[in-house]
Amino acid sequence: MEIRHKVMRRLLGAFLTLLLTPLAAADSGELIFGVYPYLSPSQTVEQFAPLKTHLSKALGRPVSLRSSPDFLKFVERTRAGEYDIIFTAPHMGRLAEKRDGYRPLAQTGYPIVVVAVTKINSPVESLGALHNRSLAVGTQLSMTYQIMNQALNNTGLELGKNVHFVDTATFSNVLTAVLRGEADAGATGTLLWDSAPAAQRAQLREIYRSPPVPGFLLLGHPRLGAETLQQLQHALFAFAETSAGHTYFAKTQQIDFRPLDAATMKRIDPFVAVFEKP
Repeated sequence: MEIRHKVMRRLLGAFLTLLLTPLAAADSGELIFGVYPYLSPSQTVEQFAPLKTHLSKALGRPVSLRSSPDFLKFVERTRAGEYDIIFTAPHMGRLAEKRDGYRPLAQTGYPIVVVAVTKINSPVESLGALHNRSLAVGTQLSMTYQIMNQALNNTGLELGKNVHFVDTATFSNVLTAVLRGEADAGATGTLLWDSAPAAQRAQLREIYRSPPVPGFLLLGHPRLGAETLQQLQHALFAFAETSAGHTYFAKTQQIDFRPLDAATMKRIDPFVAVFEKP
């Protein structure tokens, strides 16, 4: 019992550290690695610990993992320069580049593809059948929300109007919301859908799959300087060749980290508008 309490206290401490307001610590040598909150705190810690360790070894300095309570807070913290490195959604990365001066480092080989799912015995067979029904999405500021809203618009529907929006806070909760009957359908990326427990997938079926858009982005704060940014980029590209990288990419299905060019960044521009609305 005492051992279990110690483990729980350790995990709680990790979660609190992850969500505490981060302060950039370039002067002390520590780098703050910010991961946008598309996963639960426990999943973020588990998934990104190997990458954090790899970057720390490659740079010869400590790297501390951080996130935030929600998407908007992550955008605010990025603007304030509280992260030295960020792993983020494409539209949030493009905003960080254009508005906050972050330098693009890499993109995942995995492009973002969104699926909408419903219970296997649901009468909902297509997006058009969601009229006056509900759709669970992680958060309104997400790429998934915008992609789904565009797809619904093509059928004459709109999230928040004739399709009720169920905000699940993180994408880890989307499938559960559908299974519990809290939403008629749910939308999430294929990374989470493909890795969902078999027991969940057996109770659900796809009704929509989107065309791909650029994947997750990694960017660095300009205060790190050209030399450190270049070291970071090389470390990211080399990660796939390490044993830890093999495990990481097999589990996350992100494929690899690869170069990120200006043309790719420009393709993301239409999705940045969500942050410019009053």
